[in-house]
Amino acid sequence: MDKFSLDNQVERVIRGENTYFLNPIETSYVINHIKKRIYDYRILKLFEDSEKLIIYRDSLNISLFEIKTNTKLTHREILGALFSHNLSDNFFGDIIIDNDRYFIAVLNIIKDYMINNFIKIGNKKVKLLEVDLYTVKDYKLKFLDINLSVSSLRLDNIISKLIPTSRSISGDFIKDKKVIVNYNLCTNKNYTLKDGDIFSIRGIGKFKYIGINYLKSNDKKSIMIKKYI
Repeated sequence: MDKFSLDNQVERVIRGENTYFLNPIETSYVINHIKKRIYDYRILKLFEDSEKLIIYRDSLNISLFEIKTNTKLTHREILGALFSHNLSDNFFGDIIIDNDRYFIAVLNIIKDYMINNFIKIGNKKVKLLEVDLYTVKDYKLKFLDINLSVSSLRLDNIISKLIPTSRSISGDFIKDKKVIVNYNLCTNKNYTLKDGDIFSIRGIGKFKYIGINYLKSNDKKSIMIKKYI
């Protein structure tokens, strides 16, 4: 969200309404502004590791749907279907896949639209069933641990090791605006990853940089990265 949109989210909370779904950076911005004016606000995380948050005071106008289907779905398919309906990603929460069950939370302003129109994901028929918000409270994000040996923590170098490919091609991913770091577009191939940075590469996946495991004798570093599954 831009500053104007975030300021609108601040005013929503002041009025007693809930915000749209916010990433952690957007959440910090809104909290820093509302705490100067009110103190009785709360933060909703549908599950412990959720990266899409809601700030609210009294009313909480969101709904959780289970996506019912007779076939398997992927995160990419669900996300693509949501975007195919021209929905802003601030209108819906994390996509949750748990033992072949699929869930998505949405703002109530699009609830009826979703029920009536979200009937296919690709060529797969689906149906939305509203469930209790706390159905997914025990859900845990799943990660694949990746250990890499690198000479530098520069973004282009890390991407070249993950894919794997050449530094030139990984630099092109960044130049072509295919890389997001901490929820913002990153076009600086020289950016140095810091502990806890979350980054995604379009068409490849989403990752979290954990940090350096240890330093090797040849001046290389053993690092840990988690890939979201």
